Amino acid sequence: MSTSARSLGTADLENTPPARSRVTEQRAPWSRFRGVVTTPSYNTTDVRSHFDQCASTGSPEAHGHPQRLLEYRLALVRNLARPRPTDVVLDLGCGNGHHLLALGPEVARGIGIDVSPGMIELARARLCSLPRKANLTFEVDNSEELKEIGDESVDLAICIGAFEHMLDKRAVLASIYRVLKFGGRFFCLAPHADYVWYRTIAPLLGFATKHLSSDRMLTHDEFCALLDRAGFRRIRFAPWTFIPKGDVPALVALLLTVLDAIGRHARLDSLRGGLSLCAWKEAKPTKQQEEVRDKEVWCSACGTPEMRRAFAIIAASAARATF
Repeated sequence: MSTSARSLGTADLENTPPARSRVTEQRAPWSRFRGVVTTPSYNTTDVRSHFDQCASTGSPEAHGHPQRLLEYRLALVRNLARPRPTDVVLDLGCGNGHHLLALGPEVARGIGIDVSPGMIELARARLCSLPRKANLTFEVDNSEELKEIGDESVDLAICIGAFEHMLDKRAVLASIYRVLKFGGRFFCLAPHADYVWYRTIAPLLGFATKHLSSDRMLTHDEFCALLDRAGFRRIRFAPWTFIPKGDVPALVALLLTVLDAIGRHARLDSLRGGLSLCAWKEAKPTKQQEEVRDKEVWCSACGTPEMRRAFAIIAASAARATF
């Protein structure tokens, strides 16, 4: 993923790293043929330091043509999450702000947060350089806590190229659920842990794939379990083309491009590098829906079969009206 969109938590409950070391692996002349250099990372301070360092170089796009990749990712957002002109959008791990800045004209308000002050400084500078000022703000904040974001104040939360770097993913999803309005959506683009490159080829070749030792990619089932635990119920998944060109030699990138094309045509998700999802926070039941639910409970307990069938039809109609 682009190093421009990152945000962190404080502790992944499922992965406790070994004893701390401040020694960062040094890149040998042949290291490009062994994958990325993995920086030791054990807490938010380490990750903040890493992405502040990325910000010092401008955080350029690493995996392909910047504008084409930006347009492709935004198309995925529009297809799954359907941003609306009235939406308040929260961008978690906004990095240098390029996704939110491009999406800004399509929504009512945008808030970008990142754990890295260096990234937020880049995003604010880009915002100031716009000829037409959008209703956007960028703040340093932790995705686990979202201290600056009010409860039920956000229509759409997006996280593009950052979730794999977040340490306590359960806390992040709980915070997102808290700040979303009823009926709000959470959209995420992330590398797919079951991608044949990460799961099979890279380990066989001895390629390192983590930029930070604390990075953790998720499978479809792992995402489902975490989202369900956070309270999300309606979830849509789709594969997307992610080829980590900046992390591998050109020949490997070509191989992965061919595999991606095969995966698209054969519908083999394991050959696709990315996993996209949109999850909804269920709308708060209306008074009518609550009344129907109460009557349905009474009907199932003591009503006739005809009454039960009638109320089943009414309940189904009310449920469809939720979305």
